[in-house]
Amino acid sequence: MSDSDLDDYKDELFELITVKPRKSKSKSKKANSKKKKTKNDINQLEIEKDDDNKDSKKDLNPNFMFALDDGILSNKFEGWDFDLKQNDNNSTEEVNLRKEVDLDKIIRQKGGLMSNLIASDDEEEQENDQKPQEKNDSKKNEKDDSDSESGDDETEQNDNQENKNQEQEQEQDKDKDKGKGKSKEKVRIEAKVEDEDEDEDEDKTNESEEDLEQEIKMEDKNQEDDDEKDSAEQIAGFFASKEESKEATNTVHKAFNSLQLSRPVLKGLAALGYTLPTPIQSATIPIALMGKDIVAGAVTGSGKTAAYLIPIIERLLFKNSRIPTIRVIVLAPTRELAIQVADVGNKLTRFVNNLTFGLAVGGLNLRQQEQELKKRPDIVIATPGRIIDHIRNSTSFYVDNVEVLIVDEADRMLEEGFQKELTEILSLLPKKRQTLLFSATMNSRIKDLIQLSLDKPVRIMIDPPKHASNKLIQEFVRIRKRSDFKPALLFNILKSIDSKQQSRIVVFVARKEMAHRLRIILGLLGMKVSELHGSLSQEQRLKNVTDFKKLIVPVLICTDLAARGIDIPKIEFVINFDMPKSYEIYLHRVGRTARAGREGRSISFVGETTSDRSIVKEAIKSIEESSKDLQDKNKKNKNKKQKNKKNVSDKTGSNQALSRTVDWQKVEKIHTIISSKDKLIKEILEEEKEEKEILQAERDIKKSENLLKYKAEIQSRPKRTWIDKSSKKHKRARKNE
Repeated sequence: MSDSDLDDYKDELFELITVKPRKSKSKSKKANSKKKKTKNDINQLEIEKDDDNKDSKKDLNPNFMFALDDGILSNKFEGWDFDLKQNDNNSTEEVNLRKEVDLDKIIRQKGGLMSNLIASDDEEEQENDQKPQEKNDSKKNEKDDSDSESGDDETEQNDNQENKNQEQEQEQDKDKDKGKGKSKEKVRIEAKVEDEDEDEDEDKTNESEEDLEQEIKMEDKNQEDDDEKDSAEQIAGFFASKEESKEATNTVHKAFNSLQLSRPVLKGLAALGYTLPTPIQSATIPIALMGKDIVAGAVTGSGKTAAYLIPIIERLLFKNSRIPTIRVIVLAPTRELAIQVADVGNKLTRFVNNLTFGLAVGGLNLRQQEQELKKRPDIVIATPGRIIDHIRNSTSFYVDNVEVLIVDEADRMLEEGFQKELTEILSLLPKKRQTLLFSATMNSRIKDLIQLSLDKPVRIMIDPPKHASNKLIQEFVRIRKRSDFKPALLFNILKSIDSKQQSRIVVFVARKEMAHRLRIILGLLGMKVSELHGSLSQEQRLKNVTDFKKLIVPVLICTDLAARGIDIPKIEFVINFDMPKSYEIYLHRVGRTARAGREGRSISFVGETTSDRSIVKEAIKSIEESSKDLQDKNKKNKNKKQKNKKNVSDKTGSNQALSRTVDWQKVEKIHTIISSKDKLIKEILEEEKEEKEILQAERDIKKSENLLKYKAEIQSRPKRTWIDKSSKKHKRARKNE
């Protein structure tokens, strides 16, 4: 190697050596900068954590308080919305343009709804207190002025005064006894109620023989029902193991956070005011999240709707949102209940994105529902008849990918009235699905449940079956042979319990004609009343429910249409004008009050039929059983006997069966006033009928005009098919097309 080559090699080595320390300097600078960045990052993370904590504190309501009673909802909850104005502006305009007969206007023209024709008990007391003073003063003056009157006249006047004073004292004693109220009323009803009139004692011998025959028939029916009950082997083979159901019922979740729900769902629950999960919710939500079938039963007002909606919403948060499909179908027996369930779902998903609801309910705009269902919402809430209509006649509406089927009020849906619709719906749905059944009077007969193709369902019965709420006081009035006096008795009770009409009262009747007639009678007597039954249009039904919820109209007279599922808070009284056909329906009726831990009272007019008496007997039996259960629980939880006795008396005092005393003389006076208005009632009914005919003629004219104007478009549409062509529903639907 030459010298020049060595020099070049040295220069290259020198360059390499000089470059290395430069690299190390840059590395050291980077290391120092990284250290500085890590410190800055830590500070930034701490700041972000503080911001997150502040945001989480904002999400959490600082004024949030747990309910001290056993309620689910806070006091701010004002009930679910039955008004569909928020869905579509176009549909509301069409609804508002539709004319209906203004019955209140007709009643006002006839002199009703202006002032109370009959004074209440409080007003009568004030008048009775003022009258004796005026009479005594006037009579004193008469005595001073009448010096020339004979002694016989004075004695007659004194006798009259004494008789009147005695009558007034008797009336005041009666009023005092009514003021005491509970002391006389809180008497347990026995199998034989005390006689109210002496004239009815003579008829006892004839009635007793008929009662014995009817009781024998009822016992035979009960024996047949006992024979049809499922055996232990059948229950073990059909349902899941008892251990699994016991674990579900025994697990108690003190907060919704322990149910492992996502944050949007928890925010929706907090916005609604839900404080803690109810027993039915804490038992069913974990099992429903696992995808298992459920057959559940709980007392009315225990939160069953949220019990099946919460796990569905939680599962659908992780769905594949790229493919829109109908994943859940909720079936309800009535339109109002379906609308209420839809409102519950919309409010629970207030903070959930990409989750849609669809409503398929009869009586509302069919074209609007078709447009909603074309978008394939995640959850469809429907009545059986309307969903079959959409499946058959609406384009792009399929139920092939349904993952969950929920049947609310399942015992009603399994009856004969819905049998054809239910079988067709089940034949169209996929067999591999999750099925959830909920009801307050759940019929768990395997014979009825087999058609639902359940896969080892978990049976969850939180409360004893066929029991009313623990905070319900049940009162009974024996009518005997005074069935004609029932409207007068209803008015008398309404005035006694709520003379100023400031509380919500639901009155149940057997027939819609009676509901309409009672509305007219009570309106003529000066009371604000609305009705709810199948003869009304859906817009009228929703309007009457919203007016009742807002306390615009405090009394709602309805058929069993409103007996199931409808949740209107702060209903103080339920009156059974006509007793229902079965004890199950009775439970659903009285379940409209004493909901969500609140107190309530029911008043039932009991006739002389065996069905009425059997319902009363079953109500008394259920109260005795529930009181025994409470006593057993208190004895197990507490060791000291004295404390146990005090607590048991406090808790069992709310759930009682009472006999209500009635002043039949006042009822007879009211009955004479009502009977004097029979001609006026007939005139109102005739005038209402004429106005209905005029409105129907106007609608027919508009319909014929539309048929002529859009004839080609109407004829191009395919004909709609129905499940039963011979039914009245089909004929009505054909008319409305």
